[in-house]
Amino acid sequence: MINKYLIMRKSVYVVALITTLLIMFGSIFKIMHWPGAAIMVVLGSFSFTFLFIPIVIFKKIKDEYFSIDQLIYCFGIILGTALSIGFIFKIMHWPMATVLMLSSLSLFNFLYIPIYFISRYRREELKYITVINSVMMFSFGSILFAMFEFHI
Repeated sequence: MINKYLIMRKSVYVVALITTLLIMFGSIFKIMHWPGAAIMVVLGSFSFTFLFIPIVIFKKIKDEYFSIDQLIYCFGIILGTALSIGFIFKIMHWPMATVLMLSSLSLFNFLYIPIYFISRYRREELKYITVINSVMMFSFGSILFAMFEFHI
């Protein structure tokens, strides 16, 4: 049991380090217009989206005891993954970036946060942290949402 936990922790650290380095150096290379920037940004972003986020959520799901929390975390990971992919598409100037980002942000702000708030606020021991987390998530989601230009 302890051996599996150590392997999980070490894998999270290794994936986090590789992801951070790839995204950091890719961003620097992109700012400086050096070759290899696109590869580093894409590899770092995809490793964040498809390795780091699922490992962290899997660990979180194993720690939770309520099945509704597990479903909520799974829904959150799907939205986080869609938003991360949207960021990758936006950075690389690929098509459908705006659709991915707007749809995931809309679902996050107007569906995920209320579900998160309602499911956790009912439990007395989670009330305070639930309010804080919900306000912060909605604030950050709204700020990202406000950065889009709507041509109506």
